[in-house]
Amino acid sequence: MIKFLQYCILIFENIIKHLMEVINMISSSDWVYIICTLGLAITALTAPYLNELWKRKSSAPNLKTIFLKKSPYIVEPDEGIYLYLLCFEVKNEGNSKAKNCEVIVEEFCYKNEKGNFIEDNKNIPTKLEWVYSDNSQIDILPKAGRFFGFFYICDYNDPNNKDKLFFEMNVDKIVPFSTGVISQPLNYLKIKIVIYSENAEKCKQYIEIISPGIRRKDKEQILREMQIKLS
Repeated sequence: MIKFLQYCILIFENIIKHLMEVINMISSSDWVYIICTLGLAITALTAPYLNELWKRKSSAPNLKTIFLKKSPYIVEPDEGIYLYLLCFEVKNEGNSKAKNCEVIVEEFCYKNEKGNFIEDNKNIPTKLEWVYSDNSQIDILPKAGRFFGFFYICDYNDPNNKDKLFFEMNVDKIVPFSTGVISQPLNYLKIKIVIYSENAEKCKQYIEIISPGIRRKDKEQILREMQIKLS
C-alpha cells in the first residue's frame, strides 16, 4: 500500500514538472492571446443570458406603496359614524403591466382599550379590498396606480367610550375563509402588508399609525394629530 502511494506521488510530481515546463515555454504575448481568447469565449457564452436578464429587469413591473395625508388618500364617507376612510395607493413604476395584484395583511398589532399591545392572529392573514373593484386581484398598468381601502376612522358616540375614536377594518380571512370587521380604539397600530403579483416582485410595507384617538369638534384636527409612517 505504501509503495502504491509512493508511485502515485511520483507520477503526480512528473505531471507537475512537465506542466511547468510547458508553461515556461509560453511567451508573454502568447499569454495575452490565451487570456483574450478565454475572455471572448466567456463573453460570447454569457452575453445572451445577461442581455435577456437585463431586458426582463428593465421591462418588469415594479410595485410601490404610497400614502399622502390628502384626497384621494383620505375619503369622507356619507355615513354618520364613519369620519374618514384611509386609502393607500399601489403604483406600478415599471414598464409593463403588473398582473393579478392583491393586498394581504400578514401582521397586525394594536393597543386595546387597556393599552395592552395585542398581536391579532385570529383574523390575519386577510385580504384588503381594491377601491371601485369587486375583485381581490386586479391588473395595474405601467406608470399607473390603484387604491385599496385600509381602514375607517369611526365615532360611535358611545356613552361608555366618551370622546374615543375607533378604527374599523374589513377582513376577508384567507384561512379559514370568512369575512368580518376588526374594531378597536384608535391609538396605535403597526401593520405589515404585502402586495403580491403574478409577474412582479412582492412589495412589503410596514405601516405604523399613532393617534390620540380623541373626538374633536374640528374633524380635520384628527388628521393633523395622526402620524402615519411607512417603512
